[in-house]
Amino acid sequence: MINFNLYKKKISKSRGFVVPFTLLISSIILTVSTAISLILVKELYFSRLSRESQFAYYAADNGLMCAIAIDDTYIDPDTGLGIFQSSDTTDAATVLSKINAERTSQGLNQLTLSGGDSIKCATSEIFNPDTNGFDVKPFTRPNSLGNQESGRTSIFTLHMNLGDNTERCAKVTVNKTPNYRQIISQGYASCPGTRGSTPIERAVVSETEIK
Repeated sequence: MINFNLYKKKISKSRGFVVPFTLLISSIILTVSTAISLILVKELYFSRLSRESQFAYYAADNGLMCAIAIDDTYIDPDTGLGIFQSSDTTDAATVLSKINAERTSQGLNQLTLSGGDSIKCATSEIFNPDTNGFDVKPFTRPNSLGNQESGRTSIFTLHMNLGDNTERCAKVTVNKTPNYRQIISQGYASCPGTRGSTPIERAVVSETEIK
């Protein structure tokens, strides 16, 4: 004879085991899924940081190359120094007037600091304070002999239009004396103020000294 009471007890025990086991498996699956999701989110975040860091470096490098190219191209015929100001006696406008005098004798068009045939890098008029915040400030440094050397700091922002309604930017600082030139270019993956958060920054530096 079949003992139905014993059979019912076995079914009851089986059901009592299945429910906690199912909950345990579900908890494990949920924990693993959450961990994988967190890993993926972190991977995506660091991947974006790496990409934007690279873009910021490119912007900084472009800013540096721009400043070097301009200072090495537009040279004061009297002093042999580039157009970025190095003292309080000669500014960019004075140097450009000398350069234009030579260009006139060669039948070339006149250059300007802003508007018309202005000196540009990318889409920025380098010496235009209205469009890129160009400014000149006093600068001093100890030279290789330990003496204080006076010069000027030129600052401007280079805007690089990527052609898809986005821009990268570089803030370029040119510290210069008659015997020394330091260019600091701080590149940004996107121009500051165009996003809700501060964009990633990378910087490159170039120094040249005549001893």
